[in-house]
Amino acid sequence: MRDSEFFEKFKIERKVFDRKTILAILKLMNKGYVKIVESLIKEGKESCVLSGKDKKDNWIALKVYRIEHCDFKNMWKYLVSDPRFYGVKKSRRSIVYTWCKREFKNLKIAFSAKVSCPEPIAFFENVLVMSFLGENGKPAPRLIDVSLDEKNALAVYESIMEEVKKLAKAKLIHSDLSAFNILLLEKPYLIDFSQAVPFSHPLAKEFLVRDLKNINSYFKKIGISVKSEEEIIKELI
Repeated sequence: MRDSEFFEKFKIERKVFDRKTILAILKLMNKGYVKIVESLIKEGKESCVLSGKDKKDNWIALKVYRIEHCDFKNMWKYLVSDPRFYGVKKSRRSIVYTWCKREFKNLKIAFSAKVSCPEPIAFFENVLVMSFLGENGKPAPRLIDVSLDEKNALAVYESIMEEVKKLAKAKLIHSDLSAFNILLLEKPYLIDFSQAVPFSHPLAKEFLVRDLKNINSYFKKIGISVKSEEEIIKELI
């Protein structure tokens, strides 16, 4: 499918692309980050993720934040208390653009700290380009969609805790960690870093505890003995 046909289809059927979003993707194409957009991977209330290829035919992922259908008030709550983004204008478009920039910056910190996560490649306005997690255009499954036996589940749990430790060393907290935001390939990969906050955030510890509770709750339900949140925090800080 040609890109123009793809955009028009999604504009009509999914209300994903407005004119400025299409222009943002075309800008990323002109800069060489994107060669072609392939298909929809994931659709959420505030964004959708598309597969594509770069000029070397490597698979990439494009995360497109919705402008008109986002919860910009919730985004504002996170941005206004993040010391890295003081001064952002309180308009829907400015908040969404800053939200996209924020996820790019968070991913750069995480990837530089060797956290298993997508590699951030580029962003423009409300479009973020990342490395693709999957094989031959097929995305890796989410943890929530995978059945694990006890032995594998324990190994996955321990691996996730190692990723959380790497993030902590980089002074970053995911803030939205759950079985829905972890992909499984040969190991767990953390995704969706838009809500991640630095340790300097006033609610950093609260967000960290929430992340740990989410992961512990999931693994408890499948019969894994987990460390308490307090014990993990002592190891991290």
